Amino acid sequence: MYFERRSRIAIWTVSCVIGIVIILSPLILGLYVPEQPYMIPVNQKVNNILVLGLMIAIGFPAIVEFNNYSWEKQVEKNIPRLLRDITEAVRSGITLPKALEEASQRNYGPVSRELEHAISTLNFGASFESALMSFARRLGSPSALRFSTTLIEAHHTGGKLIEVLNASVDLSTSLEEFKDEQYTNMRPYMMTMYLTTIIFLAMAYLMLHQFLSPLSAAARSTSVQSSGLLAGVLDINYYTSLLFWASVLESIFAGLILGKIVDRTLPAGLRHSVILVVATLVFFNLSLV
Repeated sequence: MYFERRSRIAIWTVSCVIGIVIILSPLILGLYVPEQPYMIPVNQKVNNILVLGLMIAIGFPAIVEFNNYSWEKQVEKNIPRLLRDITEAVRSGITLPKALEEASQRNYGPVSRELEHAISTLNFGASFESALMSFARRLGSPSALRFSTTLIEAHHTGGKLIEVLNASVDLSTSLEEFKDEQYTNMRPYMMTMYLTTIIFLAMAYLMLHQFLSPLSAAARSTSVQSSGLLAGVLDINYYTSLLFWASVLESIFAGLILGKIVDRTLPAGLRHSVILVVATLVFFNLSLV
């Protein structure tokens, strides 16, 4: 299933509105009141509510964007296979329209449905060119547009039909191999970004438990308070909240960067952001027990 632009906007809007309402609920219910010197929530339960609102705001859009990304990958993967099958059929001696009709009976993932629609319009009297261009528009993929343009030009060439198709198959195979190689080369960056988040969380844990907690405990002692040596040390919950929100922001941007590097699109990285934010939320709640 592919979510069209209007559906995507509706899901983004509803998710963001619900998320904002949840984020504002601590203020509305009086659970959090900004006050000096703590302008951020120092209560972890309030932080959990805020992150829950954030997760709702980006969680459902992340599902939609990942679904569309997977759908587009299936189209990009099946178009070259469809072109190879059509070329083989034409080599066997059948006409190009007949080869398309036979191919529409096979399974090419999300391409099959639009191919059947194109064949139906062709059978109802539409021209070969208009049927294929409609196929490309409905899929909305660069590969589908190249495929349709190639078949239209090959259909016009007549005697050189097989030569044009062979050249197109070679080109599409090369592009497919290049994309697979590029994706394989980018996959190690996924581990790098996840490892970066884990290291950040480990450093936050060490800072809190090995440095800031003892320092905060020392600052509360009567002798130190009377001397004024650690007068600038704030509540340990404040430092915990600072590191918590720093980890949440790092997780969100790490996921988006990962989507841009590996999947070549920022929205596809939202799923990584959600996973990393959930890991951060679980880590801080468990480490504070």
